[in-house]
Parts: sequence; C-alpha cells; structure tokens
Amino acid sequence: MKKNVLYISPMQARALALEAANVTSARFDSQKLLESGSLYELEFTTEEMHYTCYIDAVSGEALGLDFFPVPVETYPSYYEDRRRTAQCVSA
Repeated sequence: MKKNVLYISPMQARALALEAANVTSARFDSQKLLESGSLYELEFTTEEMHYTCYIDAVSGEALGLDFFPVPVETYPSYYEDRRRTAQCVSA
C-alpha cells in the first residue's frame, strides 16, 4: 500500500528559505525539487548576496544554506553613486 505524503508548496519553501537566510525579500533565480521530490533547492539573490538553500519538502526544515557576496559592480546602488559622481564632476 502506498503512503500519502503531504509536501510543502513551492511558495512555502520560498518563505522558509528567506527565513533561513534572515532576509525579507529576494529575487528567486531557481527552484527545483531534488531526490525524488523530497528536497527543494532554491537559489535567490538580494542586492548584496547570492544564496542557495535546501528545504525538506515534507517537514519544511532548512537542511542547508550556502551564500556568497554578489560582486560590488552589480549592485544597483554602486551604479547610482557613480552616476551622481559623474554628474557632479561634469556640472
């Protein structure tokens, strides 16, 4: 007899990943179900960091979190500050 297993939804997995990373919002780049559908792998980015989080699809537990800084040249604020500086110099 086959057991019925309840899985968390993709949106619940996203919320749990954000909570594990201690961030309130991010851009999700990738979301996959791994290992026969029992593990979510979520990749997301904030302005300054890129994260990969693994969420158990049944319990909702965060099983792993990896993160690294985004290159400063890609920060939106980095380019905005450079534009302001260029405008001040040319004015």
